[in-house]
Amino acid sequence: MLSLSSWGWGRWSLLLLGVLILATYLGVLWLGGVQGALQWLEAKSGAGDTFQRPGAVRGEGFFVLLAFMLLGPVAALVALLLGLFVLVVLAGTLAPVGRLLGVPNWILMTLVVGGLGGLAYLEGEVWIPWGLWMVGLVASAFLSVLP
Repeated sequence: MLSLSSWGWGRWSLLLLGVLILATYLGVLWLGGVQGALQWLEAKSGAGDTFQRPGAVRGEGFFVLLAFMLLGPVAALVALLLGLFVLVVLAGTLAPVGRLLGVPNWILMTLVVGGLGGLAYLEGEVWIPWGLWMVGLVASAFLSVLP
């Protein structure tokens, strides 16, 4: 017997995603604001003038989208592993200090992660424009591919 209460979050997420895709396909749910959001991202990031050659706009757009889809997961994995490496190095460095002060490891790691998050927030003017430009480039490529 099927019991919906025993489903985990993964099955519920897949069910919700399937219902959303089906509703969009049947026209019950309209995602017309997506193109407007892409145009806003393209204009905000300054990447809107990237695809300007008249004969090769769609080809360049397809190439950028393909490269993003192939290399994006690899770059995300490298960024995740680099972040984990930094956390492990900091944990190994600060663990003896924490034991000396009598601080539990979970409090120490919470402080380390909070400190790294605060550092990322304070240095946002360094990495946010680059990320916004990359998102704008992908949005511009997507808009150049649309008919």
